[in-house]
Amino acid sequence: MDLSEQRYLSRCGKSYQLPNMTGGVAILPVSGGADSSYLAILLHQLFPAVDFRMVFTDTGTPDNPVEDPGVYETLDKLEEFLGKKVERLIPEKGLFEIIDQFGGYLPDSRSRYCTRILKKVPFEKWLQQFAGLQKYMFVGIRSDESGRVAFSLDEVETVMPFVDMGLTREDIFAGLQRTIGVPRMYEGRTRSGCTVCPFQRRAEHVYLLQRKPIEFLKGERYEKLSDNDLARWEEAIPLWKDTGSSANWLTLPKPEEGEIEGKRASRAPDLFGARIYVGAEFFMDGFPGMGEFCWHQRVVSVAPTLHHLKDQLDDRYQHLLSTSEVYQMSPDDVRRNARFAIYVIELPSAVFDPEGPKDQAFTWTQGWAYKQLRHIVSWVTRALHAEGERQSANRKVRSELSVLAEWRDNSAETLRQAKEELGAVVNSQWYRANENEREMTEEEELSYLPCPMCSL
Repeated sequence: MDLSEQRYLSRCGKSYQLPNMTGGVAILPVSGGADSSYLAILLHQLFPAVDFRMVFTDTGTPDNPVEDPGVYETLDKLEEFLGKKVERLIPEKGLFEIIDQFGGYLPDSRSRYCTRILKKVPFEKWLQQFAGLQKYMFVGIRSDESGRVAFSLDEVETVMPFVDMGLTREDIFAGLQRTIGVPRMYEGRTRSGCTVCPFQRRAEHVYLLQRKPIEFLKGERYEKLSDNDLARWEEAIPLWKDTGSSANWLTLPKPEEGEIEGKRASRAPDLFGARIYVGAEFFMDGFPGMGEFCWHQRVVSVAPTLHHLKDQLDDRYQHLLSTSEVYQMSPDDVRRNARFAIYVIELPSAVFDPEGPKDQAFTWTQGWAYKQLRHIVSWVTRALHAEGERQSANRKVRSELSVLAEWRDNSAETLRQAKEELGAVVNSQWYRANENEREMTEEEELSYLPCPMCSL
């Protein structure tokens, strides 16, 4: 433990004292996420003589896992760092089996039966071993989470050390960086939990589709949609597969300068019948005398309105700042090298329909379907890759014998070989994301607020 860590613990120890737990039991639910993991580390460091009982309540089974793989990686790291086991409660039937029992009816904000059956009931059953004893449950609610609430159980006193210490999200992630590291799942997720959790943001669903398509398809199969809606959302063929070129994920176009006007990507009056706003991220870097280069880029999210897309990019930027370690960057690296782009993509209505379900539907997120999102992301990615190839094909080169000339010609050939629609980038701009956390609307808070029991 270095000197800075010792000083940090000394400050925390002076500002926080445990309740009098004589004759009681100290319980530490851990979810494999950032808050509960760092709370376990901090309390064990501050109070090594206390026998904290760590417990994790799984929502999947070994044969059919549901939690993000990063959850289990973090639990393993936590056990190794503390030299102590986390008690893992494994259900006989996981989330998807429970959904089958409910006739395929998906959980949502009005019916969180998944939490009750897979989290609350097993946890209460585990607590029965301490019947008659006062129980002190330590939960990782931070001081900057005004909208998040804890839960109450009989004979259980809920304790929130982060609130008492005044620790925020920034403090928790800094603490993880000093100890077991920020969980890898925070590349694209804002919290731990099921891969198909209905309380994820749209950008998180896009990340799931890009990085873990099998898990995305598991969720998609459980949605109930009409044949009419399903027929509207055919997936686009990737440009590399359509043209026989090599798969290249570094061909998103660099935006043009200028503002994107209008509040809604409304239908165009010509044969291009559908438009949508798309946000992308670029990580840049460079060496002295060699110029700047891009080492990471991807589509982050999509939205029918510019305002909502900007909100999503602001959220993404703030998340990157607090989890920069997962990309081997510092917050200052993110401020210096992360860039965001906004595009208006236009595609023929014969192949592209970004609107949500028109008939009665049961989906993970109200108004959005997994197949709809897969349809949108596939087509806008294809359109953006095509525009990137157009930029490359129009590149001015100094010598026809240079590698740049070869790349230019390959891009032109790729466009000639395309058999399906390519669409168009109607407008584009660089976007300077806001570092200050915004206030969510009441609708957003209801959509994204996780159940307190999901911290178990």
